[in-house]
Amino acid sequence: MANRMTPPAEGQEKDVLLVLDKQQGKVSAVKGIDKEGNLQTVPPTHGGEFMQVDKNSDVFSNFISNFYRKYQDTSGLELFSVKASEAERDAKAIEENHRNPTPEGDKRAEMLRVPKPDFHEFKQGYRFDPAKIDWENLKKVGITAETLKNTKDFDRVMRGYKSRNTYTVSGTVGGFYLKPTDVKLSFYQAKDGTVVPKLHGVQQDEKLLQRPFHEHGFTKQEQGNLQGTGNLGGIAEIKDPKSGEQIPVFVSRDRYTHELEYMRADKWKCPDTICNVQVSPEQKAAFEAGQAVKMENLQFRDGTKRSAYLQVSAVERGLEFLPRAAVQFLQQGQQPAEQQVAGLKDGKGVEFNGHVQPGAQGKSHDKVQPKDVTPAAENRTQVAVNSGGKTNEATKQGKEPLKQGQDKPTPKQKEKQEKAQDKSLKADKPKKSRGMKM
Repeated sequence: MANRMTPPAEGQEKDVLLVLDKQQGKVSAVKGIDKEGNLQTVPPTHGGEFMQVDKNSDVFSNFISNFYRKYQDTSGLELFSVKASEAERDAKAIEENHRNPTPEGDKRAEMLRVPKPDFHEFKQGYRFDPAKIDWENLKKVGITAETLKNTKDFDRVMRGYKSRNTYTVSGTVGGFYLKPTDVKLSFYQAKDGTVVPKLHGVQQDEKLLQRPFHEHGFTKQEQGNLQGTGNLGGIAEIKDPKSGEQIPVFVSRDRYTHELEYMRADKWKCPDTICNVQVSPEQKAAFEAGQAVKMENLQFRDGTKRSAYLQVSAVERGLEFLPRAAVQFLQQGQQPAEQQVAGLKDGKGVEFNGHVQPGAQGKSHDKVQPKDVTPAAENRTQVAVNSGGKTNEATKQGKEPLKQGQDKPTPKQKEKQEKAQDKSLKADKPKKSRGMKM
């Protein structure tokens, strides 16, 4: 029986899609998709009503992608792509092989079968279903699922995070030309349920931190923290865009795009352990207050144990290991608490108080030497005079050691100094000459 085909365009024969319903053992030709997204089919003998496509075109790829997105469970259906002139013959062959499979028939069917697109498995912990993402549209600006997998960003963005890496995008989007630019990628779910990509470009606004962020004005210290560490270093109260209520949040600044992000502080729970190390109540309180905390002896996957600074990041939606530049900023801005000691003796045997220098931190009290200690403010002059032999205008004439906390002579010592000074001046004065006796 002859098929009534739509004439091929530009002299090139098009392809026809055949669909096998395994339960009924019946093959039909695809006519199209109705307004509700349902598949329309006709018997393969009705060649004039076939949907004919170029299987190398975007139309074909989009149809296949949309088909598998619409029919999540396609275990009972199979699609085949055949030449329009051979549609009726191939349909009969596919039906016959389904009922009575043969090696030759299986080989022929496999050649014609349209493979299911790799929509990537919906793993536990994913926030978005990869099958609901329009990868073909995203491909137009230069980002594919394979690109995200190669950079190990795929799982990350599917879980609702922003990509760690940047991607150069360009092309025409929504009728607008996008010039080549570097962006980070994330997804969000629109009101209609579709998963939409969001491109995060670099913010060039130098006064961004000087403006209110959801009605919260950053202090000078907060601005410095956001620039130095990427995190606020505390809890901010902002106006919730949805409810209009004041809510406590962590605020962070993307270190590459400079974009500000927030995360509710009252919804975040600190873990009990980090890298097999128990988090103390004091450390938990510091984390929950938005502060950076130094954790000791963290056990990493490579078997090593290291110390590291961690802090809650709104960009990472949880704890992050601070990079080296952020740690250096912290160390420059806040010196570790010094160990205090009392009762040490200076060079003259007089006691003084002070702070153990960082290099000697951890020594037991009986092993701390005066050279390991920075004298307290009230003992500096005392130690300088008694141990270092240094003097100033107030102490230079004194021979007695300064007592604890003393920075100038007592009235009695001052009187002795003045007498000693007068005696010295008299001793230095030349004697009057009496002439020579004849």
